[in-house]
Amino acid sequence: MNVVIINGWAMPIGIWHEFCDSLKIYPAYDHCRVIDIDRRLNLSEWIQYLDTIIKPDTLLIGWSLGGMLAVEYADQHPEKIRGLCTLQMNPKFVAGPDWSSAMAPKVFQEFKQLAGCDNDADAKSLVKRFGFLVTTKGFDARGDLQKLKARFSVSSIPSVDVLRQSLELLETLDVRSKLNTINTPQLHLYGEHDQLVPKAVVNDIKALNDQTKIELIEGMSHLPCYSATNVLIKRINEFSGDLN
Repeated sequence: MNVVIINGWAMPIGIWHEFCDSLKIYPAYDHCRVIDIDRRLNLSEWIQYLDTIIKPDTLLIGWSLGGMLAVEYADQHPEKIRGLCTLQMNPKFVAGPDWSSAMAPKVFQEFKQLAGCDNDADAKSLVKRFGFLVTTKGFDARGDLQKLKARFSVSSIPSVDVLRQSLELLETLDVRSKLNTINTPQLHLYGEHDQLVPKAVVNDIKALNDQTKIELIEGMSHLPCYSATNVLIKRINEFSGDLN
């Protein structure tokens, strides 16, 4: 089967090289492609764009915002998807009256303000803060942060327009109902020490769909690459083995 990974917000696709190389070892996977969040598109445009890339018999993997887009795509084009796997994905990223297991609106607005400022100081602050948040308390937080610094920098992040548009998507998307209506087999993986997606969301998703596969992985942060690669690929292989 084909593997398509939809990247998360602001991160360069280079962080996935080791992950894809590890997946390619297994004969079940014909190809691994990573789609970056590097363009200024609304939701319907994203679905159209993804449809030009995703082929039939695909294991669709999405990280964080990429996971939300993966859910939307699988809901609209189930005929192409063999299985859906999300990594550290909150179906409603920003907290509201009916969804407390999410980022506080005030914190999210601070990110929007940083992402919307076109100057080096704010860009450096954004990279430093976001890099720290995604790696904190992971299996090897210090090692992951060092590896991330080699790829994630002011020069690697998308334009201000793309950052702002993708944050608007992250703020407004709500895929909770889709998790209960998608017939495609699903696997949702979360990190015990994720600083961006509260671990309480695991029970909330179980309440939405008690038939889906969902796991909270001990010791994992928000970053699915580097020190988390082997653990995640093991879970993905177990899931894809059931799809045959």
